[in-house]
Amino acid sequence: MAFGSILDLWNKWNIRGFVILSLSLQVFLILFASLRKKVTNQCIIFLLRLAYLTADWVAAFTIGLISQNQGNSSTRATEVDKALQAFWASFLLLHLGGPDTITAFSLEGNSLWERHLLSLFFQVGTAIYLLVQIFSNDKLLVIPMILVFLVGIIKNTERTLALNLSSLSRLRELMHPSFSSEESYQLDYVPEDEYIDEEDAKFAESKVVKHAYHFFQIFKVFVVDLIFTNEQREESLRYFNKVSPVNALRVISVELQFMYEMLHTKALAIRSKWSYIFRFIALNVLVVAFILFNRLNKHRLSKLDIKITHSLLFGGIALDVIALFMLVFSDWTIAKIKPHSRTSSKLDSFLHKFVSATDYLRKARFATCVVEPNTNYTYEILDTPLIFRRWSESISACNLFSELCEESPRNLYKCHRGGGIIAFFFICSFPFRMARKIFSPFYQSSETNVETCCPRNTSFIFRRKHVTKNPFIKKLWIFIFEEVRHKSKNVDQTMVKKIFEARGDMFLRGRLDGINCSNLLKYVIRANYDSTILCWHIATEVWYNIEKFSRNEEREFSKILSDYMLYLLANQPNVMFAVAGNAKITLQETLEMLRFITRNAQDVMGHCMHFVENPPAFLLYEPNSESPFVQGLKLAREMEHLEEKKWEVMRGVWVEMLTYAATHIRGETHVQVLSKGGELLAFVWLLMAHFGCFYKPPWGMYYDAYQLGESINV
Repeated sequence: MAFGSILDLWNKWNIRGFVILSLSLQVFLILFASLRKKVTNQCIIFLLRLAYLTADWVAAFTIGLISQNQGNSSTRATEVDKALQAFWASFLLLHLGGPDTITAFSLEGNSLWERHLLSLFFQVGTAIYLLVQIFSNDKLLVIPMILVFLVGIIKNTERTLALNLSSLSRLRELMHPSFSSEESYQLDYVPEDEYIDEEDAKFAESKVVKHAYHFFQIFKVFVVDLIFTNEQREESLRYFNKVSPVNALRVISVELQFMYEMLHTKALAIRSKWSYIFRFIALNVLVVAFILFNRLNKHRLSKLDIKITHSLLFGGIALDVIALFMLVFSDWTIAKIKPHSRTSSKLDSFLHKFVSATDYLRKARFATCVVEPNTNYTYEILDTPLIFRRWSESISACNLFSELCEESPRNLYKCHRGGGIIAFFFICSFPFRMARKIFSPFYQSSETNVETCCPRNTSFIFRRKHVTKNPFIKKLWIFIFEEVRHKSKNVDQTMVKKIFEARGDMFLRGRLDGINCSNLLKYVIRANYDSTILCWHIATEVWYNIEKFSRNEEREFSKILSDYMLYLLANQPNVMFAVAGNAKITLQETLEMLRFITRNAQDVMGHCMHFVENPPAFLLYEPNSESPFVQGLKLAREMEHLEEKKWEVMRGVWVEMLTYAATHIRGETHVQVLSKGGELLAFVWLLMAHFGCFYKPPWGMYYDAYQLGESINV
C-alpha cells in the first residue's frame, strides 16, 4: 500500500518536480555564480559548483524522462499532457545552454566543448523526436515548442562556442604575440613626469576599467604562457612607473576580472555584433511563445501544469532580461564607451555621463581596522561592498605552530564587515558544519588507527578549519609594489633573468647597506623551494612571538607573508607544484618532528619560547642536518645578530620568494584560482609582468620575431 502511494506520487511529480528544479537552478546560477570570484568560503564555492553540475544533469535526465513517457502506453497521461511535457523539454534544452555567468574552464584542451557538442546533438535529437510525436498526435503546442526549441539551439551554440574559445589550444592560436591586439581605449597617462607616491585611489572607476581593458588585450597572452613584444613592455613600464600603487592595484584587479570572465563565463562568445542580434531575436521569440501560449485553449490542461508552464516562460524571459542587463552594464561595455569630447555623438555623451555617475558605487573602498583589540595601531584594508567586489580581498594564513595546537592562526586584524554577509555565509555553511560535527568522531577514530598502523605514510593536510582569512592591507601592497618597481629600473636581458630566478638571494646581496648577510644566503639557495619556505617560516614565527609586544610594521608584513606562503604550500598544491613539487611530504615530516620535540607546550608562544630557552640537543649533534626545522632554528639564532634589521631582512626575502612563486607558476593555473576568490599571488604575477620582470625562453624578456636568434643565445 505504501509502495503504491510512493509510486503514484513519483508518477505525478517526477517530471514536474525536475522541471521546477531545473528552472530554480538556472535562477540560482545567474544570480549567485559571480560569488565564485568574490569569496573564498569553500561551502559557497562547493554549492555553486554543485549547482552547475546538477543543472546539466537535471536538464538532461528530465528530457530522458519525458522521452520515455512519450512511448509508455501504460502511463495515465493524456495526449495533451504528453504534448505539454514535450513543450517543457524544449525549455530544458534551453537550460542546457546555461547562464552567461558560469561555464567551465579546463586544462584538457578541446575535450570539454567536444563533450558538450556530443551531448547537445543527443538532446537536440531527442527534442526533435518529441516535436514529431506531438505533431502527429496533438498539434496544440507545436508552434510554441518550435519557437522555444530555436532559442535553446541559440543558447547551446553560445555555450559550445564559449567552451571552444576558452580552451587552451584555441587560446594559444588566438594569442600569439606576433598578432596585433584588438583596438582598445587610448590611454591618457597621468600628466606628471615623476612617479606618484600617493595612497588614494584617485582614478575614476570608468578610467580604471578602460586602462585595465587596454592592458588586458596585451597581457592575456600570459594566460597561455606567451610573452609580450618589446613595444608593449615599454608601454606598460611607462604607465606603471607613473601611477600610484593603489591605482595599479585597481587596474590589475580589473585585468584579472577580464581574464576570469574570458575563461570562466561566456564572455568570449557573447560580445560580438552577431551575438547581440541573436540575443535580441531569442528574447523576442520567447515573448511571442509566451503570448501564443496564453491565447491557446487550455481547458484540457490542469491548473498546476499551466502554472508550471507560465513559470518556465516567464522565467526564460526574466533570465534573458537579467543576462542582457548584466551584459550592457558590464566592464566590457564600459571599456568600449568612447571618452567624452567635443566630437562625441549624443549617444556616446549620454553613456559616458551615465557611467561616470556610477563610478563612486563601483569604486574600491577602504576601511580602518585595529591590529589588536584595545590598541591604537591601525591599518587601512580593502573593504569593497560584496556586490561590487572583484575578488575576495583577503589573504589566507596557515601556521605550523598553530597546527601543533590544532587551532587556526589568529586573526591579525579585526575588521567588522557587513552583518548580512556574515549571516549569509553562516546559513550556507551550517549544514556542512553540522555534518562535520556528526562525523568527526568517526573521522578521528579512523585517523588514529591509520597513524597507529603506518605513521610515516599518513597523508598530511592543513585542514580548512585551520585556515584564517585576513583582510588585504593597503600598505602591504604598497611595499610589494615598491620592491618590484625598484628592481625593474634600467634592467637588461641578463638582469631580468636574475630577477626572475631570485628567491631571496638577490635581496640579501644588494639591498641592505652596511649589513653583511652573506651568512644567510645558504638558507635560500642550498635547499629546495619548499624547504626554504618552511625554514624561513619557522624563523619568522619564532621571532614574531619572542617580540610579541613590538609594534613594527615590517614585523607584521613578514608574519602575513610567512603564513600566506605556508598556506599556498599546504592548501594549494595544484598552484605550487611547479615550484615546490610534492611539498606535503616535507610538511608532514617537519610537523612530526615538531610534535615529537614540543610535547608540553600548549600554545604557539609556548612552542616558540621552548625552542629559545631549551634549544633541541640535535642542533649541537647534527649541525649539518638539512631538515627545514633544524635549518629554521639555526636561521632564527643567526637573525639575533641583526637586531632590529632582522625584520627588514625577513620582509625582503619573503617578498622575493613570493615573486619567485608568482612568476614560475603557469598562467592557466593562476586564472583557475580566480574562480575560487582569487589570490594575492595572481596580483603579484601580473605586477611582475607589468614591470617587465619576466623571462621566458626562448624569447627572453620580450618577443621579437627579428631577434629571436639573439634571444635564444642570451
